[in-house]
Amino acid sequence: MIKKFSIALVALIVLTLAVGLVLPRTWRVERHVVINATPARIHPLLFDLKRWQEWSVWTRALDPMLRNTYEGPQDGVGAKWMWLGPTMGRGQIVITASDPLRGVELDESIESEVVNARASLAFTAEGDATRVTWVDEGTLPPVVGGFFRGTVEDRLGAHFATSLEKLKAVVEAQTPPN
Repeated sequence: MIKKFSIALVALIVLTLAVGLVLPRTWRVERHVVINATPARIHPLLFDLKRWQEWSVWTRALDPMLRNTYEGPQDGVGAKWMWLGPTMGRGQIVITASDPLRGVELDESIESEVVNARASLAFTAEGDATRVTWVDEGTLPPVVGGFFRGTVEDRLGAHFATSLEKLKAVVEAQTPPN
């Protein structure tokens, strides 16, 4: 009886590993919002990573024990935000491109020392408004990553949607320049 159970357990583990090896591990999340403002009014909230605390969900409200640190220039290309907390885990974002008319591009290292995701927040004119499109793509670890791809996409999608709505509220609440 114990021998049959052991064989079945080993077979289940091997099957799980085999499935994990063939499941896709890359994710892609895209969300957008239309903000009644010019890119010039939106860009300062994106290219200064400290200002992400004004509109993103990744704040101490989500993780009260969160520790944020910043390195490099205050804003723009090379600016780096690193975080560590029991809820948010460990990670960093580095701005790799910043254009007041087009948006920002980011390299991300989530629970890793190497870049394992890339993101952009891009601007598209829509009349007097601006569509901000947030795209994030990355790769999860081998074997187990494929099992969590859908969960990652769902959670990131929800966080992006909430953050973009808050970005919209923050920008639209500002007094436009004369």
